[in-house]
Amino acid sequence: MDHHQLAASLLSRPSFEVIAWVDPVCDSGLPTDSDEALVILCPVLGPSATIVLHRLARYTSSGPTTWDPIVFAATFGLSKNAPTGLAAKAVARLARFGFANIGSTTLAVRTHVPPLPQRWLAALPDYLRDDPARAA
Repeated sequence: MDHHQLAASLLSRPSFEVIAWVDPVCDSGLPTDSDEALVILCPVLGPSATIVLHRLARYTSSGPTTWDPIVFAATFGLSKNAPTGLAAKAVARLARFGFANIGSTTLAVRTHVPPLPQRWLAALPDYLRDDPARAA
């Protein structure tokens, strides 16, 4: 599956809807709109994808939101050429890492962080990986 092509297609539309992806398997995980999620996910997803996930999860907590792709890109300080720029790359990265699902007219974003694979945990800096409070 080519996540970048899907993201570019979604962001080439006049508008798209962002919805919450509620997954019962992840309900006990960190909320993706929490400060703790920013700390843990940034080394895994990168800064752009992490902040997009964080903000979209917060926006969808009160229901679906509709976005103009240019406004979407500008909101996150990403390239205004939404279909081919950094916005599409951030959305594609979220999908590639399992934090978003790209549809033809919608983007579903996780509301909670799923259990992280061991290889992602291993990539965290020692002070994050070894903190017992974050071991959950």
